[in-house]
Amino acid sequence: MKKKRFKIIAIILVTVVLICSAYVFMGAKKAEKLTWEYLKAKGYTAEQIKKIDINHSFLNIILSYNEWIIKVEFVDEPNVFYIHTIKDGKIVETGVSGDVDKENLKHRH
Repeated sequence: MKKKRFKIIAIILVTVVLICSAYVFMGAKKAEKLTWEYLKAKGYTAEQIKKIDINHSFLNIILSYNEWIIKVEFVDEPNVFYIHTIKDGKIVETGVSGDVDKENLKHRH
């Protein structure tokens, strides 16, 4: 009886982990697509973007924070990260982090 219960619990846990992993993977792909569309609409090209970093947090959902945190780093402004999130299916800039004064930001919208 204990072995059967253990197998059922293990199957449930593996299923939950797989579903969560698939959700984050597919969501990250969608967030990346939305971010590129947003940047291209603002007139940026792929050559101007150094890096896009997309992070997800289930804890943020529980705490009513943004589910997705998207950091964009530009080639001409290294070590400055423009932080975005997804609200109502659209990319929204939420802030800036890095080694520059606010007055000297090159890509602030």
